[in-house]
Amino acid sequence: MSLFKTLLLSNQAKVVYKTQNPLHKPFPHSPSFIIRRTLSSSPQEPIKKPLSLLFEEAVGLTEKAGGNESEYQEEKNGLMSELRELEREVRALKENPKLKVQKEEKEKKPKKKVTNLVELFGSEKMVEKRRRESGEATVLKDLSPFVEAFVRHLYSKGYFNKANFLVDNKLDFSYFDSKYGRDFIKSAAYKFGKDHQEIAQWLSSKNLKTVALFGCPSLDKNNVFAAKWLRKFFKIQEDTVCSQCMLKDSCRHANKDVWGIATRNLLLVHVMKVIILYNLDQVPPKLTVPDEVRDSANKLLEEVIKLSRTT
Repeated sequence: MSLFKTLLLSNQAKVVYKTQNPLHKPFPHSPSFIIRRTLSSSPQEPIKKPLSLLFEEAVGLTEKAGGNESEYQEEKNGLMSELRELEREVRALKENPKLKVQKEEKEKKPKKKVTNLVELFGSEKMVEKRRRESGEATVLKDLSPFVEAFVRHLYSKGYFNKANFLVDNKLDFSYFDSKYGRDFIKSAAYKFGKDHQEIAQWLSSKNLKTVALFGCPSLDKNNVFAAKWLRKFFKIQEDTVCSQCMLKDSCRHANKDVWGIATRNLLLVHVMKVIILYNLDQVPPKLTVPDEVRDSANKLLEEVIKLSRTT
């Protein structure tokens, strides 16, 4: 009996030694390895659901299955957020069918094509308002009756056919209450002067000389040289005009004569570049224009309209 106990204790000691000794590694297929592997293995990870099943659960075709752990895994999936958004949209359409009709009508509605910059960035009045708020534009005075008559004449002659700010090419004077509209009038006046050179020889010399003697209506190079050409035509000395000019301190062309040009003929485009600024009252703030000069400019513009109708 004592021998049996001795053998039993000896076997138990071997088992304890094998299980507790780190150098002793059981063969993978041994029973002790299988038991230990089974006991120490972590819980089985949840099986991922197929995409079709996720979609059916999202839109309400099937009931959601699985515990909190599976739902947590689904929340981590980036696709789940998109599916839930789709689910909310489907439920909203089921609760309110009108939303579906409105969505279809919105998708079918054709987008308005932008035909000009005014439609792209807002009405011209809004553009001018932004310019005025940023200090880029000054307050513009109302058009004089002479300018309104000239604008109507230009419009009848087709000089506003390319004015993209006119809706359906209809003449609307409200669009000329902005710097853009006034600049378009000036451009049309210059083109009109180039197209109707024959009118220049019939203009009043008295009114032309009054305008030429006053000086330049602007410091812009094109306007300055147009005024110089008028003075050259009437043989008016530059220093006589420049010495009395209110803009001489800021002018880079003071007392400079023009050479190499034909002064035997008066060019109507030069006349238009000078008088249109007086007509539109678009002169520098420092420049005080006498009434005599304004009246001469208005009379010349009136003569241009009358002569254009007869020639």
